[in-house]
Amino acid sequence: MRNMKKMISLLMVLTLSITMFTSCAKSTVKEEDTNDTTVTETEAAETEAATEEPAGLPEMTTENITLTYVHFDNATLVPYLAEKFMEKYPNITVETQYYPADAEYNNTLLNMVNNGETPDCMMILGNCDFALSNQLLGDMTEYWETDPESQNVLPTINEAKMGYYGTDKKYASPMKFFPDAIYADMAVFDKLNVEMPSTDWSWDEMINSFKAVTSPSDGIYGFNQFHSIVTYYPVAADPNCIGEFGWDGTSFHMENWAKGVNQWAELVNGKYHAPYFDTDENEAWLGDRTAWAGNSGKLGFQLDAWWTYLNLFDTDEYKAKGIEFVPYTTPVVEGSGSKNVFGVLDFGGISSGTEHPREAYELLKWMGWGSEGWKYKLEAYSTLKDEAGVDIFRQSMPLPITLDETIWDGIKAFYPSAEKENATEEDLKYGPYFDAFFEKCINVIPFGDTQIPGFVNFIAEAYAGIEDSVRIDGKNAADYAAELEEKANTYNQEAMTACFGE
Repeated sequence: MRNMKKMISLLMVLTLSITMFTSCAKSTVKEEDTNDTTVTETEAAETEAATEEPAGLPEMTTENITLTYVHFDNATLVPYLAEKFMEKYPNITVETQYYPADAEYNNTLLNMVNNGETPDCMMILGNCDFALSNQLLGDMTEYWETDPESQNVLPTINEAKMGYYGTDKKYASPMKFFPDAIYADMAVFDKLNVEMPSTDWSWDEMINSFKAVTSPSDGIYGFNQFHSIVTYYPVAADPNCIGEFGWDGTSFHMENWAKGVNQWAELVNGKYHAPYFDTDENEAWLGDRTAWAGNSGKLGFQLDAWWTYLNLFDTDEYKAKGIEFVPYTTPVVEGSGSKNVFGVLDFGGISSGTEHPREAYELLKWMGWGSEGWKYKLEAYSTLKDEAGVDIFRQSMPLPITLDETIWDGIKAFYPSAEKENATEEDLKYGPYFDAFFEKCINVIPFGDTQIPGFVNFIAEAYAGIEDSVRIDGKNAADYAAELEEKANTYNQEAMTACFGE
């Protein structure tokens, strides 16, 4: 549930990434002259092989066309990727338009459509209802289901039929992948002489670890959360759950949601959770009511998004404080049979109005999940800085959606790893946690608003205040489950009818 976000973390990320969010930047990138490049026969053969069409996909056009791509991705990265796309397809000119990921993104996109400036492909910000109800997304089933690359992606994308929205048509697909991480501060565990939990931990082991590193005499709390265990628990407890609140692809099942809410309330009321931001309790703890718990050095675990590591935890500021966060995947309930973890997925699709759907699909794949596009992303992340001189890999760099091992090897190089050939002391200390994380994070389930029609209205109109009634008023979440389940299913059915006539 995206309204459960800590303001201070967002402010810190925005400060580090300020040039990512300059408004309405537009770039048109033309193909560069490469005539002075010497290519060996071997390289030429590799280039020819790389430009061959994947089996099953229609051929790309040879006519001169222009494609537009609207996004909220990195404003330095995307033009670089567009250049590389045009080098491969010199008959295609790509225009990229960047808008910040704020409340105006969707309005800007809709205004473009109303003004006859519909992009050929685009990223979708959060709520899928916006794109579906305005009929922005084109059907790309023909391409997705005949493209070999679409079978070599994060497994749950196809298992959960993400981007089909309960229909038999593929309207969108994940573009960016940020698995959630439960960061454990090794320094706190060492100070309290508490053993670090296994990277193959269960849900109960996580809860027990929260409690084990809570030490009132030291002013240390067990955990703080950006994303909530209320969101995590249904995914952890049910192998059929592919969305928030026990969503199984056709309906909601709230019994595990209720268990998660009750456990969360018990932990907060038991003082295992850090004081909330901008409260008297936070001021009494840290001396500043607006101080962020994750920056205190007095926290066992921070439940957060993947981007927080490179954006914050891996910076000199945190290292100077002796903070040593390492990641764990969200755990599963022992014996449940679930293998899925939670994470953030940003989606994208081709436009319903594009005149070049085949080419728009290829550009979307290049910018999102495709291995060839990712090859150039790794180049960019290794070399490019933004206008302020900040390395772009520190600006919310995602993990790959493709399962291509070469691409994953490339992304792992940005992080500690005990498997590196010349492993450093840092690699050997922190690397085992990152190595285990990367093995376990690929079966990802995202937020409900990105994939469940009607979800956002259910949250806004029917759900608000429920969690507080459990935590503050002592209510039992199970008493709300049946009514909420019925309401959530009704919101979904109404949205399906409005968007698809079903």
